[in-house]
Amino acid sequence: MVGKILNYGSVNLDQTFPVPHIVQPGETLSATGFFERAGGKGANQSAALARAKAHVYHAGLIGYDAAWVKNYMEERGVDMTYTKISENVGNGRAFIQVCSETGENCIVLFPGTNAKYVPEDAAEVLKDFGKGDWVVLQNEISHGGDIMRLAADKGLSVLFNPAPMTPNIIKEFPFDKVSILIVNETEAKSLYEQITDEKVEAEELELVGKVMAKFPTMQGMVLTLGGKGVVAKFRDGKVKDRDFIVPAQKVKVKDTTGAGDTFVGFFLAAFVRAQNEDYFTRVQHALEEANIASSIAVQREGSMDSVPLLNEVQERKKQLN
Repeated sequence: MVGKILNYGSVNLDQTFPVPHIVQPGETLSATGFFERAGGKGANQSAALARAKAHVYHAGLIGYDAAWVKNYMEERGVDMTYTKISENVGNGRAFIQVCSETGENCIVLFPGTNAKYVPEDAAEVLKDFGKGDWVVLQNEISHGGDIMRLAADKGLSVLFNPAPMTPNIIKEFPFDKVSILIVNETEAKSLYEQITDEKVEAEELELVGKVMAKFPTMQGMVLTLGGKGVVAKFRDGKVKDRDFIVPAQKVKVKDTTGAGDTFVGFFLAAFVRAQNEDYFTRVQHALEEANIASSIAVQREGSMDSVPLLNEVQERKKQLN
């Protein structure tokens, strides 16, 4: 039986400003538009999991001023049974600049309800989950490390996307409980430097190996490289480990805001779906599917709205083969 997936994650209102370029210090710049959409790394990853045909439960807290987001996510296939609406705290917000020329973005976060998560609520939710299930976590909620520890102690496997990266993340989260770590190159370097107090200059796969060497119980680590694709290293639970290199899809980039979250959701959905396959085959398939999904997402505007459907991804994969 396929394990359940619980995403204990953030929910934001994304307020997006398309701009000619990312604003510089001291500069005032007119945006060419304005959009408000549902977002947040947690919510985006739940939407991606659902669109990849996983049954995902999103647990968390939504502000009184964003109650519509709960229905919005349900309409996209996310099970919101474990999500509450606050009566007196406003929702988290992301203020996003998107460069019209390059698709690059710059984001300022206001935590709102994302700073009101507590372990006591998580303990209640986790009563319905256990060994064989997965928990997905990011670094946009309060007490994320405590929630990770509770989930791991109940036997759940942990997929951690430590974004945004913060200076003391290695002290706040029990990385020895993480099964699969998904990071970009900047996050991987920051993480290694926090662990060792040393600056690191290393090729991508070498960097992955250096980080994983610090966490011998970690199953695998995925390093997303934007326009250069993805590299990863996984252990099969025995003595073997294997490196993976998946090149990027060459596409015209419109907005990169939701690409990383799309990758996370599609990766885990594919990995869990193929649980009866050879371990390394599962990893390769999941990396390829997630890579294609994120390449479709960057060609669209928005974060949650940019996530493709599974049949779009599979059709694109057939075309590439």
